[in-house]
Amino acid sequence: MRSRLLTIVTAAALSLGSGVASAQESHAVNVPLMFDAEAGPLKTSACLQVTERVYPAAAWWEGAGHATGPDGAFRAVIAAMKQKDRAALLKLTDPSQARDTAKFDQQANAFFQQLQSIRLVAVPRAYEFDGVVAYFGKFQSATQTAYVPLVFTRQTDDSFLFLPARTRQVTFTVIENWFAPSGKGADTPAYCTDADVKRATHRVALGGSATWRPSALLLTGGPLDAAGSVPAVAAQVKSTIDQMKAALRGPDISELYTFMTPEGAGRLRQWFDAATPHDRDEYRAALIDQQPFFVFDQSPLIVVYTKTRASGIQVLYFTVTADKRLVWTNSSHITDSDHVFKQGPLFAAASSPKPFGTMVIK
Repeated sequence: MRSRLLTIVTAAALSLGSGVASAQESHAVNVPLMFDAEAGPLKTSACLQVTERVYPAAAWWEGAGHATGPDGAFRAVIAAMKQKDRAALLKLTDPSQARDTAKFDQQANAFFQQLQSIRLVAVPRAYEFDGVVAYFGKFQSATQTAYVPLVFTRQTDDSFLFLPARTRQVTFTVIENWFAPSGKGADTPAYCTDADVKRATHRVALGGSATWRPSALLLTGGPLDAAGSVPAVAAQVKSTIDQMKAALRGPDISELYTFMTPEGAGRLRQWFDAATPHDRDEYRAALIDQQPFFVFDQSPLIVVYTKTRASGIQVLYFTVTADKRLVWTNSSHITDSDHVFKQGPLFAAASSPKPFGTMVIK
């Protein structure tokens, strides 16, 4: 369903129409982090705090008038695309993405050529966070419907410029993955519950030093030797990892597969059967060497930080099964969630003398 429409707009967002934008409401919301597990995306209890702008159901971007700020930039970009005005669109584009003129021309031509078959039917919401504004437009072709973000970045003079190639910042990825670009639920997105927010113990600034609309990721966790608000899951993590290590110490590691997702177990079984004795021993030693020291309980996702003598800090993901067991998830997958937990400020804080101590909510 998404293939043709999203191929057109994957590199950048697409618009149609022109007019004054007027937000009905602007307020803080808590967006759940989606974890891309092997079996599909999971809505976790980790919450990203951002500012949401809610717009009327009508085509608010059409009509005469004047708008300032990000809404004015949005209107101007729409007008430039509708009029196929390359010079205007270039002027409205962030310099960091306008420098590569060949790439810009390719993007601009794609926008202009597709306006005949794709139309913008709604822009119900926008999100402000970490120096950017992401408008989510509902686009329709003859056979497809998809929500696509149009992203603008704030400049030092408080103006906003368009990012044809969007942005790679981690908080934008969290928002985009949550909003479900082609999902039916995007008209009424699901937010974190009040309970998820109230139980949070840690606050993380994933957006770095951004001063305009800084976001905050709320997590719940603690050290395994004093797990604070998550003692039950901490005990279960210890027990599960101990059993996994026990399975690795014998000649047959088949019991380990019961602590893994089906896909992860299948991949490991295939590799292990073909591996040399030396490689098998190295794999056993690497996993047995991991000493868990901190856990974040974002059920159904459990994030465990471990220390190893050979390679320092490592991260293991577990998910909770229907029968309440923990299974090792994404053992051989790299996903967007890794940018949250295995990189950036959160991963750096794991190595501090008091892990994640500066992020504790007081």
